[in-house]
Amino acid sequence: MFKKLKSMTGSPSQDLLQHGLLGRGAIVSVQETGVSVGHGDMDPHRVCVFTVEVTLDNQDPYQATCRQAVRLEQLPLFQPGKTLVAVRVNQNDPQEIALDLNTEPPSVTVKRDPGRLSAAEILANGTDCRAVIIESQDYNTKSPEGVEVYAFVLTVIVDGRAPYQITVGNPVPDEAIPLLYPGNNLPAKKGSGDNEVVIDWKAGLASYTEKKP
Repeated sequence: MFKKLKSMTGSPSQDLLQHGLLGRGAIVSVQETGVSVGHGDMDPHRVCVFTVEVTLDNQDPYQATCRQAVRLEQLPLFQPGKTLVAVRVNQNDPQEIALDLNTEPPSVTVKRDPGRLSAAEILANGTDCRAVIIESQDYNTKSPEGVEVYAFVLTVIVDGRAPYQITVGNPVPDEAIPLLYPGNNLPAKKGSGDNEVVIDWKAGLASYTEKKP
């Protein structure tokens, strides 16, 4: 009963916060409950239901929810599809999670999907195209090869069809980070699916260093 009462007031389990597995959480949705806790107007906390995409090292991402109180002024910081947070996960019940707001979101290594083409395979065998960066964000994730993954909104330009826009993750080597500015038009390769687009960072960097006639 005590545990249920704490849940209703948005108080995460201290045992979970101290001993739970540390993972990365991407905010999917935030639903205010209409319940507030705290000391009146001095320190208001709003109880919300957070839906989070949880990623642990070398495991498939999954969605879980938690009911948690956060400071009223912090609410605008939780942007669905954009905000990353640290989460603690009960290793015996992965659906039991808590937001760990005192810890930076960790970088996690994504699990290799044997049924999906790797970035290297798409670069080796894909169709030439162009990718225009609309937006990019460090996703606090590493590829199975240990390269940092960024989330992109891209406009993809393929010969013979109208340009289209996608949201996709791409590994980005350290030397290519200066190329991550909005509007940059970069060489890329496309697989069979519209979302199978990988920016060719090597070719993109070479275009800046080649001698012009």
